[in-house]
Amino acid sequence: MDDGKLVGGTEADRSEILRVHERYIDVNTRFDWENLQPIFSSSPEATYFNLNGHTYNGREHWTRLWKFYGPNVQSSYWTPYDIGGVVNGDLAVVWCHRKTRRQWTGKEPPPRNINYDNSEFVSRSTMVFRKEDGQWRVVHAHFSPGDSGPRPGGV
Repeated sequence: MDDGKLVGGTEADRSEILRVHERYIDVNTRFDWENLQPIFSSSPEATYFNLNGHTYNGREHWTRLWKFYGPNVQSSYWTPYDIGGVVNGDLAVVWCHRKTRRQWTGKEPPPRNINYDNSEFVSRSTMVFRKEDGQWRVVHAHFSPGDSGPRPGGV
């Protein structure tokens, strides 16, 4: 795994944020909604943008999504790379790219066919962590598809 390059904050905070980030990636592999609970904030303002293009308001919405995906999607580990971020006080932002494969295994077709053919694809992840009662929790996440084509502007 990429060790990550976080700036700011204390060494203890940077290490803990990266540990929680890795824990999320681990439970995401299995859609382990029970072990998601201590990672995602229970605050009502928590908002999550999924790779499927939809917005999930609060941890309960995301939990319901994972309960749906669990029996319907077989996923590999979402290998993170290019991990970076900033820590400032009780807030932190962590970004990375992630490589994975996933296969739709449900009896019904997927609501939308987004990379469910077991081929490797890249997504981008931005996660906002907030320290709540001494624990770093995810209060916002934004996942989007990566594009391997040429970048406009020749960059």
